[in-house]
Amino acid sequence: MITGPLPPPAGGISIHIWRLKYLLESEFNVDFIDEAVTVKPEYFSVKSFNPLRYFRKISRADILYVQSGSRILKKIHIITGKLLGKMIIITLHGYGPKRKQPFRAMDNFFFNLSDKIILVNPDIANRLSLNPEKCIVKHAFLPPVMQEEQPLPAFIQDWIHTAKNNNEVLLCANASRLDMFKEQELYGLDMCIEVLKKLRDKGMAVSFIYTVSSLDSGEDRFNAYKQQIKDYGLENNFLLVSGKLSFVKLVEQSDIVLRPTNTDGDALTIREAIYLGKPILASDVTERPQGTTLFKTRDMLDFEAQLSRLINGVVPVADSAVAETTSNDSFRQFYTMLLHSVLEKKPFVSPKNESAAQALL
Repeated sequence: MITGPLPPPAGGISIHIWRLKYLLESEFNVDFIDEAVTVKPEYFSVKSFNPLRYFRKISRADILYVQSGSRILKKIHIITGKLLGKMIIITLHGYGPKRKQPFRAMDNFFFNLSDKIILVNPDIANRLSLNPEKCIVKHAFLPPVMQEEQPLPAFIQDWIHTAKNNNEVLLCANASRLDMFKEQELYGLDMCIEVLKKLRDKGMAVSFIYTVSSLDSGEDRFNAYKQQIKDYGLENNFLLVSGKLSFVKLVEQSDIVLRPTNTDGDALTIREAIYLGKPILASDVTERPQGTTLFKTRDMLDFEAQLSRLINGVVPVADSAVAETTSNDSFRQFYTMLLHSVLEKKPFVSPKNESAAQALL
């Protein structure tokens, strides 16, 4: 039983969960407790507020795999799992450095109730007091299942076709929602609009596609940015779209991928770009995977400078050789061995070919 958000809307955790299902379903019967904003009739949702069905689903599971983004839901799932005598795995997709006491101590207590704790980066271990025998550092990236990805909408394909015919460098970036953090745009949409204007003003042939998965609580900002694009005269060069679409399909057709966030965990966008051999420019707000070009967080001058270097080919394209040698089988082996070790109450030993996957860290 996996708890967490299922796409749509698409986000780092929801995409990870869906790809994990693809890896495990040949050997395990995988079910879900969905936490996404969008309710899907085929899956049980916490938004149904049906505690009896919730307890019944967990009671039938052998392993409760907690992937929740919500702090409260994490704890509810762990408590329920322990009361029902279930083996529990939790993946911590992030943990803020400013979490205060006594909340940090409470988090330590609940997380340590799990049988295995997966940390998407080593920094999380330094922020918590977790049982080291239970902890595994493993990035959240799983290879895209291209045959399951939906084709891009026709209007986006046409837009890309026009940009390519005009010999323009195509940039792309995405946001799950238009959230604010420290009174700034978390995913850097404002910076993307500004940098495109600056580059176009300098005569550079560049276009941009920016996707927003959900407009939940952000529709007014979305419309304001649409107007700003129009005011800047960028309607033909900056496509801002919302809704469900395959971002990895967009990455596949883009020239450069951007991740200008002012806070972040283990960003799926970055690993997808590296996996597909695309240049990736990201803020230095946290440690990034090898092959990422960095700029100073929220520094517009450095953002423009580093992007210009990538466009002009000064910075070499990330070597995708590691990604190409890291097959779905190596990821599948890692997770199946993890689940079996929990079920059999044995120590987990990483598979021998895990070194290739770890090279993406």
